[in-house]
Amino acid sequence: MAAGALELTRTARVPRRRRLAALVRRVPAAAWLCALAAFLNATAWSLITPAFQVPDEQAHYAYAEFLAQHGRPPVPRARDTFSGSERAALRDLKFATTMFVPRNGALWNPWEQARLQRDLRLERDRSGGNGAGSALGGEPPLYYALEAMPYRLAAGGSVLDRLALMRLASALMTGATVLLVFLFLRELLPGRPWSWTVGALGVAFQPLFAFVGGSVNSDALLYAAAAAIFYLLARAFRRGLSVRLAVALGAATAVGLMTKFNAMGLVPGVTLALLALAIRQDGGLRPRTLRLPALALAVALAPALIELALNVTVWDRPAIGASASAFRLGGDIHPTLPGALAYAWEFYLAPLPGMASPLGHLPLMDTWVTGFVGVFGWVETEWPVAVYRAALVPLAALALLAGRALLARRDALRARRVELLVYATTALLFALSVAGASYVGHLRDHTNNAQARYLLPLLPLYGALLALAVRGAGRRWAPLVGAAIVALAIAHDLFAQLLVLARYYA
Repeated sequence: MAAGALELTRTARVPRRRRLAALVRRVPAAAWLCALAAFLNATAWSLITPAFQVPDEQAHYAYAEFLAQHGRPPVPRARDTFSGSERAALRDLKFATTMFVPRNGALWNPWEQARLQRDLRLERDRSGGNGAGSALGGEPPLYYALEAMPYRLAAGGSVLDRLALMRLASALMTGATVLLVFLFLRELLPGRPWSWTVGALGVAFQPLFAFVGGSVNSDALLYAAAAAIFYLLARAFRRGLSVRLAVALGAATAVGLMTKFNAMGLVPGVTLALLALAIRQDGGLRPRTLRLPALALAVALAPALIELALNVTVWDRPAIGASASAFRLGGDIHPTLPGALAYAWEFYLAPLPGMASPLGHLPLMDTWVTGFVGVFGWVETEWPVAVYRAALVPLAALALLAGRALLARRDALRARRVELLVYATTALLFALSVAGASYVGHLRDHTNNAQARYLLPLLPLYGALLALAVRGAGRRWAPLVGAAIVALAIAHDLFAQLLVLARYYA
């Protein structure tokens, strides 16, 4: 009997392995190569960028370390404290005097290098500290649970050994993001496969994306979850919403929600898309129409509800994540709808004549164009202003070529108007959630913490812009334009790496 059971188990395993192999084979080789390029590029960034010289990396490392050491996420605290091993590394790396000060580079002095190596060998305690309880104490634990695995694999090494392996885990997530962007483009823009490659490579070599992907930062997993959502939505619009797709969409959304509270900004768009898909499929709105949307949302929210219950019953944490504090009201904070709309308008564009200017600058250029072209380190490593202005030329050319492609296929656009409206609405609602968090923060302490990386969950749409730009060039010029886009993306990334090298090592 035991032998028979073993044989049945082996027989069951073989089809599963074959199904997995068949699934891998259905993904084009170009998609795997784009993902590999993204992984290698993020790995290069992980080696170039000095330890903890990425926004909040010291806090993300501390959270993962706390979870690995204690088997539970940290609790919010009034201020961050770190383990003895991380604290010694931060001190020897001159962390506090290097961040925000471009004239202070990485360690060069032989005596400082020797002290760092000596302290790394001593390896002080790892279980002390509160896991960055102030910065991240209420954040969901999924990303940090994944990072705890490379942390444990490098348990015999130093802080920098563990950080390096954890950065590689983020680089893998970056590769997965680009793979999903390629698959999204394949579903969104059937035909001309090389345009999918151009779009995916343009994303893979986007410097800010690779910079974050080469660090310990939960944004890396959020980007992958968002790319999965866009891919699954495009697949559902093209092939119909099935039970399997509804579950997959719910799972991708759940990964985002269990990674970072910012993913809540994607939920309204996903809900709208599910309703549009179900109504189109059923030919109208009936009670049964809501079955698959309800299934997807149940799968999406179930892990977050479990986390909420664990937060208040076992872990002694706030029910909702730390990022939710950006929306916390009370005291002298009195937001208004007109004020929020005016703030959001200026947050992304510019004040209209007669409109009050709460930000005092032009975010469209100062935050979004500048940030997307690239600001590195602790948001203080910048190119000369002329570089950002020059970048407007290729960005405008891409927009014009993409617009030409859309105009040429306007009949097809009309047939897919609901799908395109869903993508546009999802992007708009997510952007408004980012602006809403900044608006509440502005009312509370008159600060503006906006960074371009907060909008990178929308990178699949940037990939679509690049793919459309290639098509807009026409059949004769498309290969040349596609090659130019990829070459420009690689050059952009390479010069960004040189900029970071010059900032820390020149």
